[in-house]
Amino acid sequence: MKRMLFIHLLALASIVLPVSTTFAEEPKHEATELYGPRTLDGYVEQEKAFINFLMKNHPIFKYEKDGRLVGKYKLSDREEEFVDEGGGKDFANQVNRQTAMTYRLGMESILDLPNKFVGAKKCGECHPAQYEKWERSRHAKVVRFPDEMVEVPGKDLKKSMYGVKDFTVLPKGITDDMVYAIIGTPRTKYGFIDAWLVRGTYHVEDGLLRDLTGKLVAGGNQFSRHWGESLTPDVAKKIAEFVPGFPTKLEDFGVNGSGIWGETSYGAAYRQKMLFQAASSYCEVCHSFKFDFKNQAELFAALGNPAELRKHTVNKGITCEECHGAGAHLYGARGAGMPSNCERCHQRFAWNKDEAEKDPKAQFSSFFKSKCPACGTEGSQAYYTEHYQKGMRCGTCHDPHEVTQNDWKDPYTVPGLRKQCQDCHTTQASFFTQNPFHGTHRCSSCHMPVMMSCENFNSIQYPDYGGFDNTRAAHIWKINVSPDEKTLNPPEGKGRDYKDGAWRLAKKNGKPYIDLMWSCGRTSFSDGNILNNGGCHSAVQSQLPKNLHFTNQKQIFNIVDAWQQPVKNGVSGLKVSLEKLGPELAASKLPDAQKGQVQVMVNQAKDIVAAIEKDGSWGVHAPDYTLKKVKEAETLVDGAKATLSGKTKVSQK
Repeated sequence: MKRMLFIHLLALASIVLPVSTTFAEEPKHEATELYGPRTLDGYVEQEKAFINFLMKNHPIFKYEKDGRLVGKYKLSDREEEFVDEGGGKDFANQVNRQTAMTYRLGMESILDLPNKFVGAKKCGECHPAQYEKWERSRHAKVVRFPDEMVEVPGKDLKKSMYGVKDFTVLPKGITDDMVYAIIGTPRTKYGFIDAWLVRGTYHVEDGLLRDLTGKLVAGGNQFSRHWGESLTPDVAKKIAEFVPGFPTKLEDFGVNGSGIWGETSYGAAYRQKMLFQAASSYCEVCHSFKFDFKNQAELFAALGNPAELRKHTVNKGITCEECHGAGAHLYGARGAGMPSNCERCHQRFAWNKDEAEKDPKAQFSSFFKSKCPACGTEGSQAYYTEHYQKGMRCGTCHDPHEVTQNDWKDPYTVPGLRKQCQDCHTTQASFFTQNPFHGTHRCSSCHMPVMMSCENFNSIQYPDYGGFDNTRAAHIWKINVSPDEKTLNPPEGKGRDYKDGAWRLAKKNGKPYIDLMWSCGRTSFSDGNILNNGGCHSAVQSQLPKNLHFTNQKQIFNIVDAWQQPVKNGVSGLKVSLEKLGPELAASKLPDAQKGQVQVMVNQAKDIVAAIEKDGSWGVHAPDYTLKKVKEAETLVDGAKATLSGKTKVSQK
């Protein structure tokens, strides 16, 4: 990556001063006003002063110096996250153009000081309806102070949860007076940003971070609800009955696990390695927050003092100003319009040379951390779909203020939607309502499986079996009826036991698809469609008879194929017959009244065929009803044939 030009050096002079420089001498950072927009180069360079300060002052280096560090750390800065991640560096070499492949730049960072943020409550003074929707959403809860954790009994972050011993929001040795904020909500997980605004990828054994005692240990850092509460040892054994190699004991989870059931190692490998990652490098991209410090000197002086950092926090969470800009439309503001949108956090791409060469028109993929698409990849999954190509965007369906319609404390999300699937897909909806078993379910039950991972929890990701680390809904929609073609795959030439890197999202004719196992047989403890529909066909959660517990894709295909083939064969035969009836009717010498009645029967049969074809499920939406409609069309065609042949007399009345 090319380093700064002279103009960047001028613009960032206040940021790249050595840490030893007296902070009082630091001029205000007003690079945007003086020198124009800061692009990728400047964004990466801006972080250096902050990283330099942390390298001198963060307690991890005290533990390292004293020989009390278990595991190695790796510096993960903006250059890695924005330039290297997701194949960005390889793509840049290919096209000779710098690329932030996986993330979008926010308009302003926590390091841009002074800023002009006023805070969400100020926005709510004039926009009360939007504020009330937003305030109940998960967007408003993704960054919270310890005393705001109302879902935790007594707000005691060291209290065991869900009946699991030592399963606490904060890991060993980390107390709430040593964290700035908690990241996450009850749907999935909790992590922490420490008092120095560094992502918590560690815990402390035999001591406290507050006292700089004990050992600082890589991993064992993240509270993972679905593992602790739902993926109990008994449930793990049940899964292992049909998933060979599924971990059933704590030690089986390896570097993804920890010493406590339910606590994962995220951004880390347990007791081996961890990222040393400033919040400016990663967290603030999506779990945003802003301060009202007047300059970076004030910010740096507050590091290590979470009470001071919280006192100066003007915004936290995905607030109004993250999308509408600092101060938005207010007089003297820096915002207005939409300087950020959903894609900043929800369109994380990846690029792989082999995929690009194979299909240059659809060369980008969704970002994977391991076997499942990462969280925030909704937009990149949708990018090559028919929906996206026809102009559908996030805001077409989603109300951006009401991103959580249900209670945010639930282990799943029901989004507030402007449009439902049936508003556009009226024919499909009319067929689906005739299904006596599935007809009351949401379209998303099958077409939007909860497939994405927020964990990077490779040891329990088994895409072939539709599980088991999946927490957010896929945005692909099209279901591929195949006995063996899979949505999620290892790189070409690698076996399905591949664990050494990211997997890929399959495409057919340039478009991604959902396989039958994810559609019908998945297991998820963060999927409202499954939790509210008797466990659907999950072999772990289903309340249906055993023969309807799906453990492999071929099993599902056989059932679906049995529904589809009679419909497909029937429609194929009808189209042949209807094609022949046209010329025969035109050449017929029958009286006009009889010809008219034949034409009515032909038209009615054509309408049925057209509806079945437009429905597109070939019976899956309503097997018995669709086959009945085929039989109706066949009866009409038979009647038309009989009349034309003179075998049936039609009333002249």
